[in-house]
Amino acid sequence: MFKLIKSIFRFFWRTLNFIRSLIVNLFLLFMVVMVIIALSSVSPEPTEPPTAAALHLVLDGQIVEQRQRVNPMAEFTNEMLGNTVEKEFDLHTIVKAIDEARTDSNITGIVLDVGSMPSTSQTKLATIGQALLHFKDSGKPIIAYADYYDQHQYYLASFADSLLLNPKGAVLMRGMNSRRLFFKDAIDNLDVTTHIFRVGTHKSFVEPYLRNDMSEEAKQDLAHWMDQLWQSYLTTVSTNRELAADHLMPEPAALLSRLKEVDGDGARYAEKFGLVDQLTTRTQAKQLLIDTFGESDDGSSYNNRSYGEYAQGLSNDEPSDNTIAVIVAQGAIVGGSGQENVIAADTVIAQLNQALEDEQVKAIVVRVDSPGGSAFASELIREKFQQFQEKDIPVIVSMGSVAASGGYWISSTADYIFASPTTITGSIGIFGMFATLENALAKLGINSDGYATSTLAEVSPFQALPNEVKQIIQLNVEHGYKDFVSLVSSGRDIALEDMDSIAEGRIWTGQDAVDNGLVDQLGGLNDAIEYAANLNNLDDYQVKRLTPPLSSRDRFIAQLFDSQIGGALESAIPNWALLKTVAEQAPAVDKFNDPLGQYSFCAVCDQM
Repeated sequence: MFKLIKSIFRFFWRTLNFIRSLIVNLFLLFMVVMVIIALSSVSPEPTEPPTAAALHLVLDGQIVEQRQRVNPMAEFTNEMLGNTVEKEFDLHTIVKAIDEARTDSNITGIVLDVGSMPSTSQTKLATIGQALLHFKDSGKPIIAYADYYDQHQYYLASFADSLLLNPKGAVLMRGMNSRRLFFKDAIDNLDVTTHIFRVGTHKSFVEPYLRNDMSEEAKQDLAHWMDQLWQSYLTTVSTNRELAADHLMPEPAALLSRLKEVDGDGARYAEKFGLVDQLTTRTQAKQLLIDTFGESDDGSSYNNRSYGEYAQGLSNDEPSDNTIAVIVAQGAIVGGSGQENVIAADTVIAQLNQALEDEQVKAIVVRVDSPGGSAFASELIREKFQQFQEKDIPVIVSMGSVAASGGYWISSTADYIFASPTTITGSIGIFGMFATLENALAKLGINSDGYATSTLAEVSPFQALPNEVKQIIQLNVEHGYKDFVSLVSSGRDIALEDMDSIAEGRIWTGQDAVDNGLVDQLGGLNDAIEYAANLNNLDDYQVKRLTPPLSSRDRFIAQLFDSQIGGALESAIPNWALLKTVAEQAPAVDKFNDPLGQYSFCAVCDQM
């Protein structure tokens, strides 16, 4: 009987496997045939010189430090299911496009279309804003238009020479807030036992599981750096719009009085009090842009070049024997491998090994945008950076929006650290956390029993945690914290006895970090690259971005989508372009996979 059942299952398995293989092979055959058809149908056309036009900058997706490699099969699935996933725009490509447009005689100005731009960190927007200010030196106009301006959209639009707003729209500024949910009562009601191990009174990640409200220390930290970010926002926008900060964002009573003057009309309010320059319908805005930049050949719009098209034609660095390698560390820090939305230690190390073996690499610049994660994975990455220094290859860190907890760990022993004034950093601390369910199960009449050869072997989510085990875990966490503090003390040349006032989980802005020695200088990625070149006395060099190594299959798919074949397919296959605009799926690697259960993570920072 057993053999019969086994044979039946084997038959069904082989049948399913055959069907699966058949479908995959048919799909690949279809792809090959379509590539051949597409290539045969494409005839070379003489290239026409570009006409003078405005650069149309539509930022309708997430602005990231580095775009993730697209998974075409996942895109295809989303397209078939009708799912919409957000696009990604590479921050540094945007800046490079604006810089190149400044000296490009065929670009007559910039049109900022930020109405669909999702919430973005102030540090990233400030980086783009600086490029726009530099663009203004060319004398070319920058015009922004939106039906509504949310707070972050208005920040970027304020760098424009002229702000247009729909007569039915408004400028929505509210200030900043950060709130978290607290679960202590819920945990008590469920009779779940939480075990928290941490060092530092300011390490607030675990507070929602211990309290019903925020501790005074955590609230003071939050107020300190959030007030700085908001003041930076007001200063930047008021300077751009030539308005007083209290005029830009009046007290609620004054705001209500002003709104009554315009019968509650948000658009008229924005125009009357100088937040925007002109109220225009979409049709009127289109005509204004035609008057400014000329009419397109088909008469449907103004002369413009899309950002996507322009970015594809950006010039590359001239080849050089000297290379400055740039690696982007973006997302939560985890162990293992992975390429999507996380800093996977093994993947990062594989990238760095490529640079270590390249004799042309004279320096490495690390762009960090991370709230932290696994303490063990953070140390693996930091150790790999140390190998560069042992070969006299300097390591320069450029901090993005966030470089806190584990994000600071991997930065701590760099030769030099840059940060933006609004970068969130610090949060030097470690915690461990898990729950046991012995009381909750007992309420349901479920009990756990058995035999173990030692107390350590009895650690289980279904029974109480032995006191000895609690003490062992706490000692491990304290040891990890001492290691973290010692690394910072040594790497930043700060006396160990002075670290208590800087560490213990405290969160700092980039400006604070310069003042307390955690950061060397305020500046962006380009400043870090220039510093690396000057440190090595390089007159000529090329910048090379390190990317995760691809498998043969992924390399084929990447070439298919990124090469001229992809362009041919776009022309030959209906809706093919839609496949290229779908963003990545959820990360494949869990954020919390540290082998010792120790994390250096800043949950509040991850929100900014």
